[in-house]
Amino acid sequence: YVDMKRRFWIAVPLAAATLVLAMGEMIPGDPLGRWLSPQLRLWLQLLFATPVAVWAAWPFYERAVVSVRNRSLNMFTLIALGTGVAWAYSVVATVAPGLFPAGLRAADGSVPVYFEPAAVIVVLVLVGQVLELRARDATGGAIKALLGLAPRTALRIDGGELRCKVVAEG
Repeated sequence: YVDMKRRFWIAVPLAAATLVLAMGEMIPGDPLGRWLSPQLRLWLQLLFATPVAVWAAWPFYERAVVSVRNRSLNMFTLIALGTGVAWAYSVVATVAPGLFPAGLRAADGSVPVYFEPAAVIVVLVLVGQVLELRARDATGGAIKALLGLAPRTALRIDGGELRCKVVAEG
């Protein structure tokens, strides 16, 4: 829980910055466009999205590998595959856009990137994991408290006879 929470709180501002950089041209007046060139915005997205897509998402990649080994694909397989491919494709598109066919490139030679969906999806899954782990922790505490209320002895009726038996000792 503590590790997931830390990953979440570090990933949130990085993903938010990536989202603002990616969608900045949609802000009326395009204030980011006045200060940052499109190429610089791509490199900043790479800079901000990489810790989210690699470090913050690492537990999802680990779980995905386990699911593939066990031949039991699950949500983490999909998350790792989707975010990992989006991030890796975007890295190649940023670093070497010339590798892509001319039909995929914009007039300025750039290739569309998907850093922000990769980062935002990781953050959304992290918030789900944090909530789930917190709920599990609370549930575990409630179960322990209930077990503490259990009596030390119980009466068991077998075949009409009444017997006293110690079920649990402190």
